[in-house]
Amino acid sequence: MPSTGCGLAPADQPGQTAERDILVDALARSYRLHLPAGYHTDTPTPLLLAFHGYTGTSASAEKSMQFSPHADEHGYIAVYPQATFFDSAGTVITSWNDLACNASPGPAGPICAADAYPYPFPPECGTPDHCNWCTCHDDLAFVAALLDSLENTLGIDLDRVYATGMSNGGMLAHRLGCAMSDRFAAIAPVAGTLAKGFNCAPELPISLMHIHGDNDIYVRVDGKQSSDGYLYEAIDDVVGKWADKTSQHCATQTTPYPTSADGIKSMRCEQRADCATGAEVVSCGWQGGHVWPAFGRDVIWNFFNRHSRGDDALPRIDDPVPP
Repeated sequence: MPSTGCGLAPADQPGQTAERDILVDALARSYRLHLPAGYHTDTPTPLLLAFHGYTGTSASAEKSMQFSPHADEHGYIAVYPQATFFDSAGTVITSWNDLACNASPGPAGPICAADAYPYPFPPECGTPDHCNWCTCHDDLAFVAALLDSLENTLGIDLDRVYATGMSNGGMLAHRLGCAMSDRFAAIAPVAGTLAKGFNCAPELPISLMHIHGDNDIYVRVDGKQSSDGYLYEAIDDVVGKWADKTSQHCATQTTPYPTSADGIKSMRCEQRADCATGAEVVSCGWQGGHVWPAFGRDVIWNFFNRHSRGDDALPRIDDPVPP
């Protein structure tokens, strides 16, 4: 489905990245926008939002994730939103509000141990619980306003909007999939699940690929206490909640899900197949830590490229289709 911005001349040069600003609830926000080199105003184009991690920036996300040159090659719009920030003893701290990392204690109690590392907390957010570490600003409202702005000014395929992110950015992507399933076709969190007790599932069909490092000590795959004393949902629980009978109605058993990166640093994926909604629910592990995998860009885009909102999983160009 084409957005209302189809046919309008873009303010930015295709093939280049531009810094842009937007005002959300009287708060100045920013993002980096990369239109693909072959962008045409009359052609509805897929949109990918890529969220940086804790203390990261939109520029660092563009550099590390490398979606911009890939977008030029494959014909999608890449956007790198910027989180809110503050200065802490000379260090700029950025973070995303995923509605979990600043909500301790939660349904399962405190989201960290009593001796957890005390991360700096945004001063404008008041006095935190000792477990709270991310911003209180409304990042769901920011993303909604950002999507509105992009859709009103660019030619976007509203059925092919996607979100990914690293660490705290992956946590936000996870939350967006749950809270805004009416606007995204698929999400792919990397090294980021929600805080313990805040697991969630979407109300509408949406596909999930979760990528995590086996050796991640900051957001552990097994739900045990992290090296800095924090607690996050186990990957199996995340996938299970997403795939169970109350959300996507997927098979209870897992089966292999082939990707173009299989075997690279022990990369392997599995799926909860045959989802009644047509969605795909996939979990991928690799021999790595709390870092963005070099192969992440291709695996994620191939997964996204299979999915349109409201449709079954569809094979698309350049997509290695699992048998």
